[in-house]
Amino acid sequence: MKRLFILFSLCSYVTFAQTLPPKIFLNCQNVRCYDDYVRTELSFFDFVRDRLQSDIEILVINQTTGAGGHTYTVNFLGHNQYNTKSDTLTFSTRQTDTEDMIRKSLLKTIKQGLIPYLIDTEFFQQVSFNFPKRKLQDTQPERDRWNYWVFNLGGSGNFSGESNKSYLSLASSFRVSRVSPSSKFIFSGYQNENRSRFTVNGEEIKVSNINYGFSSLYVKGFSEHWSAGGFYRGFHSIYQNTNYSHSVAPALEYSVFPISQITRRQFRWVYQAGIRDVDYIETTIFDKTRELLPYHQITGIFGVTEPWGNFSSEVSTYQYLHDSSKYRFSLELDFSWRVLEGLFLRFSGNASLIKNQISLAKSTGTAEEILLSGRQLPTTFRYGSSFGLNYTFGSINNNVVNPRFSGVD
Repeated sequence: MKRLFILFSLCSYVTFAQTLPPKIFLNCQNVRCYDDYVRTELSFFDFVRDRLQSDIEILVINQTTGAGGHTYTVNFLGHNQYNTKSDTLTFSTRQTDTEDMIRKSLLKTIKQGLIPYLIDTEFFQQVSFNFPKRKLQDTQPERDRWNYWVFNLGGSGNFSGESNKSYLSLASSFRVSRVSPSSKFIFSGYQNENRSRFTVNGEEIKVSNINYGFSSLYVKGFSEHWSAGGFYRGFHSIYQNTNYSHSVAPALEYSVFPISQITRRQFRWVYQAGIRDVDYIETTIFDKTRELLPYHQITGIFGVTEPWGNFSSEVSTYQYLHDSSKYRFSLELDFSWRVLEGLFLRFSGNASLIKNQISLAKSTGTAEEILLSGRQLPTTFRYGSSFGLNYTFGSINNNVVNPRFSGVD
């Protein structure tokens, strides 16, 4: 009798579980997924706040496209009774798309990806489909009259002040690019101007920091692993005591993983060797007013995006060839980990060993210039970091969206 009761209880549980909608976990890695909108439009499903409690995990990743939009990769990962099902869908947005257009495209893609998980369930009878009618005219894609070329112009400014101080900041930029499946060309420029004014004990102090520059790159892919091209960089910076600096460098890239897998994992090495012509504003600590310097640089980039979180790192070494003791070594880390249900750990950090400050002015400058970031100080290292820990507990099943009083301080 006891065995029959246990068997009946198990059968009842299985039947009850099959009548419940699949539980969904929306896992967004460094991308906005419009959670409230998706939950509201897909209220048929139960959304949970931990991937280990879900039946279907939706992992969303995005990459910037050559036209300034984004390509979203939506991975569907089955758990529990769906552990044999997985799929990946993609869609692209344009730079001019509104947030409403983007969230509708995301919702449409999620709906499409969920269909295979419902086919063998009783819920499939409740699903309806709408297919567009075929048009009579030619269905060939419209020819791109811009031939992949994209132009972007921008500008910004802000001003603030009090009785004894004022601050003005102006910025402008432009970008011209052409990105095709096999090659990429980008040319961009910027100008930033910051002016500060203080009145201390009746004395007025003014400090300005102006910088502008241009950069360009071209790269041609030869396979899923190899690419070649080059860089140009030029800039003017009062802070760095540089009237103008030009540098040109051919470059070679090797990708350990196929480049088509970059949304989920990447491990790339980029080597460049070139020459830099620099003209200084003031005589440097090495008694130079202008010099021509050969250099090389190697950069390693590693990154993975998984359901448990993401990790990325970049290591770079820049060295002048005329004097091997003049170099810079830099390391950057970015880590996000879902430790366990409801527990999130995030960390980012960067550090640099600096041995190549060749542009430091021989004169020390005024205290005001130094304190207001108008002049660069000598240093042998630089570092920075941020971290965060968050723990959430309580109900895992709550699909209610209530926006009342949201966004009010």
